[in-house]
Amino acid sequence: MLEYLWSVWRAIQLGLRLEPGVVQIADTHPKAGGVVLGVVIVAGISLLIGQSVILFANQVRPGRFALSLLINGLLLAMGWLMWSAAVWITGDRLFDESPRFVLVLRLIGLSYAPLVFGFLILMPYLGPFVQRVLHTWSFLIALKAVAMAYHVGFWPALACVGIGWLMMMALTSTVGRPVVALRNLIWRRLTGTSMDLSAQDILRQFAVDKTSSSEHKGGKP
Repeated sequence: MLEYLWSVWRAIQLGLRLEPGVVQIADTHPKAGGVVLGVVIVAGISLLIGQSVILFANQVRPGRFALSLLINGLLLAMGWLMWSAAVWITGDRLFDESPRFVLVLRLIGLSYAPLVFGFLILMPYLGPFVQRVLHTWSFLIALKAVAMAYHVGFWPALACVGIGWLMMMALTSTVGRPVVALRNLIWRRLTGTSMDLSAQDILRQFAVDKTSSSEHKGGKP
């Protein structure tokens, strides 16, 4: 177990830098799949810790709290799979190189490495900025991963990632709309908030509600 955790930590370090040698490791290492999955899981846990302030602020019960974390974890894994598939399909149409889907999946998984710092989203006021920085960092690593996997330059890789992103948006707006609606409904039932609210919005509303409640109690004769 300790050896596996060390391998995940090393993969996170490699993912943050994403040096050329990482491609060969991701393609040939017998345990690469499990290790990359560990990177995504650690990133997911860290992000969920950063977002858990929403659940705490709404005083969600422990059972529902655990279920909310599970749902968010599954959504992250689904997003990883869909993002990788969209990039792989796009790259297969645009470029001469045809890497295996597993390689693209693993490299995109390594691009989640910056999200291991997702717990920093909890920082007051700076949380939204930190979140944008982490996702931008992750996007740039994914861009570099595509460039190395398909042996193309920056602009072709950007076109591939951009088209893949548009494909994901199109699926989300059409076929995936019922799934998104179900996700939002479950989240609203569990937490009492909309998924489009940030942690800062939740805390601000929470503070307003507490202040209003205190004023109401203080105004009683």
